[in-house]
Amino acid sequence: MSLKTKFLLTLTALGCLLIAQKTDGRPQPHGDANGPNDVLSNLDSIFKVGPGMKVFGTRPSGVHPNEVTDQNDDDADIICAERTAGQSYCTEVPNYLESSQLDKIDPQQFEQFSSYFKDDFMQPLNVTNRMNEEAEENFCNSKSRIIYPKSVETKESKWVLVVQHERHRQGVLVEQCEAEGSSCKYEDLMPFGVSSKCKQHYVYRSLIVLVNGVLVERMVKLPNYCECVLRFNLKRKF
Repeated sequence: MSLKTKFLLTLTALGCLLIAQKTDGRPQPHGDANGPNDVLSNLDSIFKVGPGMKVFGTRPSGVHPNEVTDQNDDDADIICAERTAGQSYCTEVPNYLESSQLDKIDPQQFEQFSSYFKDDFMQPLNVTNRMNEEAEENFCNSKSRIIYPKSVETKESKWVLVVQHERHRQGVLVEQCEAEGSSCKYEDLMPFGVSSKCKQHYVYRSLIVLVNGVLVERMVKLPNYCECVLRFNLKRKF
């Protein structure tokens, strides 16, 4: 059975379960908070929703856990193209060498964090194995690559300079959506009331950064994977 066929069957079952949640148009005095969970439980009992696809109910509007709300004045001078575009890192920072003053850092500081100065491992493409595997298809296109960020957003939502200098480089493997916010593949096959979009997810990891001219370890925010998410609204009008 092809991936497209499985996807269509999953959405058909989802539509049937949503319709079955209400049998009349009478207003209910108390909302059933378990309604969305019951739907998801029933769906899980029929189909396995694997990596790259996630189903969740519509929630009241609010601040997303990953949404930055604090304003930091002390990092306002770190201005770069990717940050302006909404990314969590920048590969180029104007006047980076002058701002970082890495040439004046004590060599012992670099030695202290020597284990960090390397590239992440990127799995090479094995054409032979790919030909022997069952054909797979992602619902959202993404791209994986090694980057050398010179500035990045920390876990505390502050922007700092990352140590990238001569032999002391930190190569980071990231995966990014090619069209974040766009509809997933097979959008036209979804039941009425169900929509999809490609969503970028992030991970926090340790990098060596500069704070007041000193090398320190900080948890920073970097793109991790791209996922197709489905959103449905349980409210129906009669």
